[in-house]
Amino acid sequence: MQSINEWMLKTLRNDAEHLNAMPSHWLEIIRDTWTPLIMRAISFILNDGTFLLCTDSKRSWLQTYILSKLNSLEVRRPYIPIYSFDVSLLKLLCSKKDSDNGALQDVLNMSYHRYALWYIGKIDNDIAKFALEIPESFLWVLDESLENSFMLQSSDLNLDFKLIQAYRIFEQALFAGICGEFHIEER
Repeated sequence: MQSINEWMLKTLRNDAEHLNAMPSHWLEIIRDTWTPLIMRAISFILNDGTFLLCTDSKRSWLQTYILSKLNSLEVRRPYIPIYSFDVSLLKLLCSKKDSDNGALQDVLNMSYHRYALWYIGKIDNDIAKFALEIPESFLWVLDESLENSFMLQSSDLNLDFKLIQAYRIFEQALFAGICGEFHIEER
């Protein structure tokens, strides 16, 4: 029987090999669908839009990660109008009394000049369905191909890494767009 130190070394090396085997150019392969989606989201923000970030229950960790990185106090750059889709809003959304989401839409219309949802996850829940009703929503959808959405497979062993990488590239593109490093299409 091997020691835990030997086991750990072997496991770390195997994991590193697995990560290095992950195709790092996967976003490059889908760039023709990814880039217009990113441009649309950046244009929405630059034209006074606000994204309310929400996820399915399995991706809630990603919402926490994104919100902790995007408008971090340690980073000296403009703050971006991307906020959490709050629990109180979720309660309004799930209210059986308000089947058409009118109360939620009223609250959001009073709170934000222009809003849409940035939704990440499967589309089998109330938040996803609400996000799909808003034409400007920024959709990262699992297991279903939808127009104007970024699709990933929930069965992908590298899904978490791909989600983080996609976020990091989006964040870089967002600030590059704000700083005028590329032309922003008018909406």
